[in-house]
Amino acid sequence: MDTFDMANITNYFLAQGPFAVLFVWLFWYQLKNSEGREIKYQDLLQAMTEKYDDITKELKEVKERLPVKR
Repeated sequence: MDTFDMANITNYFLAQGPFAVLFVWLFWYQLKNSEGREIKYQDLLQAMTEKYDDITKELKEVKERLPVKR
């Protein structure tokens, strides 16, 4: 396998049998699935970070309005 392209990889695993093909397909499917899931998690973390900043800001404002304990 001099060149690293999909056709050579596919032919190599086809020669190894159906279980090798199944493994490669499942591996490829999992990589693609994980990529989409990772993007969703990053978006969720970004949204939570923005909300956290808002909550801490509001909490500081509430603390400033409360009377000082002595």
